[in-house]
Amino acid sequence: MNVEEKFNEGFRLYTEAGDAGDLEKAFALLTEAADEGHALAQDILGNMYEDGDGAPLDICKAVQLYEKSAKQECPPGMYDLALLLMDGHGIDRDESRAFSLVKRAVELAQDPDHMFMLSVMYHHGTGVKADENIATTLLMRAEKLGSIDAKANLGAMYLSGEGRVKDHKKAFQLLREAADNDDCSALCNLALMYENGLSTKQDLEEAVSCYRKAAMLGYPPAFYHLGVLAGEGSIPVEDIDPVGLLKTAGADGNIDALYKLGVMYYDGNGVDPDLEMSAQYFRAGSEFENPECMYNLGIMIIRGEANEEYEDEAYDYSERITAVGFSEEVEEKLIREAAKM
Repeated sequence: MNVEEKFNEGFRLYTEAGDAGDLEKAFALLTEAADEGHALAQDILGNMYEDGDGAPLDICKAVQLYEKSAKQECPPGMYDLALLLMDGHGIDRDESRAFSLVKRAVELAQDPDHMFMLSVMYHHGTGVKADENIATTLLMRAEKLGSIDAKANLGAMYLSGEGRVKDHKKAFQLLREAADNDDCSALCNLALMYENGLSTKQDLEEAVSCYRKAAMLGYPPAFYHLGVLAGEGSIPVEDIDPVGLLKTAGADGNIDALYKLGVMYYDGNGVDPDLEMSAQYFRAGSEFENPECMYNLGIMIIRGEANEEYEDEAYDYSERITAVGFSEEVEEKLIREAAKM
């Protein structure tokens, strides 16, 4: 077997692996090809080490392989090395070098995903002076070449009017294409269009379906939107995954959904009253220092509706509330509520 045959067979086994045996054979063949200087084998083997997929998890080994691949100007190797350089993962952070590697990778292969990343780097000024015109040009080229990320981002721009003239028809088309390829941000934006009837018939059922799909893929904003719909009474609260919402509460906006769900369970609005569930949501929001959640949990503790101790930790509501800057009026209300006990 020559080096190219070793790579081809190793790559086939890796991508089609049905069991651990296939991965072992793939690892062995790709290692041989990489040792013989095959640039793409070096990159794929680096992926295996970086992910711990069919190889021991070893980020340093991955960096070494990416360096060898990039030295031969292999676009995937250059791109993968650039990603680590941007994050400073397993190698000293170097955004300038990362930009140079991605730019060269795009020049060599015109890969749409690499082009999309170059657009993002120009947009944020990562390793290069920010240039929105170049960023937008690259974004549109990447979309035309089939980048799903580019479709999702360009669709979002047409939807919001940020950086582009608002065009809901174009937004819907691009977001639909990206959503069909399981892009989570596109699924959520498409859901918003269905929810509000933008360039399509208003369809709450389809909106919820899109949110659910994104939530199943673990996308935090999707849990938030489902939580908001439940809080508004638009969908039954039983239709959302409370565990998923709690796990993703730290994402932007999800804390508001925690507060709304806490109120729903407390008041019995659209669901049977459940003080334990209400306290659970308020407690989760309090961990992220949401004032409303902290205040409501404090009131529940004062009224004896929730435990002050949770998982062996006492909740000092008065100290926590003061720390986030509640007014004297709110603190006095807490005192008045305590006096009623």
